[in-house]
Amino acid sequence: MPFNPAFADTLDNPERRRALPVKEILRYLLALKMERKVAVDVGAGTGYLTVPLSWVFERVYAVEANPKMAKLLKENIEGRGIANVEIILSEKPPELPERPNLVAFSLSLHEVGDWRGYLRWASRVDYVLVIEWCPESERGPPREEKIPREELIEVEDFEVVLSRVRFPYYLVILRPVRRG
Repeated sequence: MPFNPAFADTLDNPERRRALPVKEILRYLLALKMERKVAVDVGAGTGYLTVPLSWVFERVYAVEANPKMAKLLKENIEGRGIANVEIILSEKPPELPERPNLVAFSLSLHEVGDWRGYLRWASRVDYVLVIEWCPESERGPPREEKIPREELIEVEDFEVVLSRVRFPYYLVILRPVRRG
């Protein structure tokens, strides 16, 4: 089920910053040997991850399916004077003018209908970052909507670079397996 914009204030509050520290996430990403030209933040919300990605990537595409959330994101980006973020309003994987180095799903992969299909779309990148709810957590969406970490780390055509569990979330960095 898609995120309700009425709860947008929960996307960037002190409790979430403690449970999901973006500086730690950036440290993991900066340790990877990848170009930092283009990142895509799928399900960007109000920009919790989009803004930090804009600090380390030349260009960030913030994909948001909900027009109200996209409006809040635009206000956040403009209010901070960030010029290297382009907001894309789309429920489907977007057509991009350039190949991304990173695709990130921050507590949003469970909201896309065919999450494996979205990962297949993302397989053309260097790395995929997935932050999702631990199914055991009482926080977040109902348990049946959460993606078990085991299912994610066993997705075909990806290898796991990093997998950390930090209740109520888990973080996984995947690298597409290049064939042939």
